[in-house]
Amino acid sequence: MLRLHPFRQESRLQGIVLEGHLRWVADQLQLQFRLQAPQEELVCPSQTATPQRLDGLWQSTCLEAFFAIPGEAHYWEFNLSPSGDWNLYRLEDVRQGLRQEQGMGISTISLEQEVLGDAVQLKAEVVLDLGETLRAEKTLEGSLTAVIDQQGVGCSFWALQHYGEKADFHRRESFTLGLQKEAASA
Repeated sequence: MLRLHPFRQESRLQGIVLEGHLRWVADQLQLQFRLQAPQEELVCPSQTATPQRLDGLWQSTCLEAFFAIPGEAHYWEFNLSPSGDWNLYRLEDVRQGLRQEQGMGISTISLEQEVLGDAVQLKAEVVLDLGETLRAEKTLEGSLTAVIDQQGVGCSFWALQHYGEKADFHRRESFTLGLQKEAASA
């Protein structure tokens, strides 16, 4: 698991630990996140019985992944709320041409929430079915990011690496994970 870091180090963020992992196996992108934060501070929507594809999830606590074909302008953004609600977008260029990706979908979403003393720990595992869209590709570049919403203070922005003068998960130089397609295990 790789550790994500806030855009700005602030004392209010000291109790938050966020880690993630991204792996590409056959036609599936496998994501894992582990978030631990002070229970009374974290805005963490309760799990829904039937997760839905929704817009605007990044306006509160949201786990995210970005991925792209090296050298191509278009890329994808995946959002997951602790509620289980999700969305997957395709963008034609940096912050341009946003639309829901219809050629890919969710194969699995697994969320576990546990109270550990004064903290809450959220574990999320997601398998994205990439379908035919990336079947011919062998290499992707990606990034893991998150928005963490805290009671009374608002959102902080977390990533493996930050670039620029303000938090911006769409900057392509932040897609620092080189992903090689792995064969499916027999």
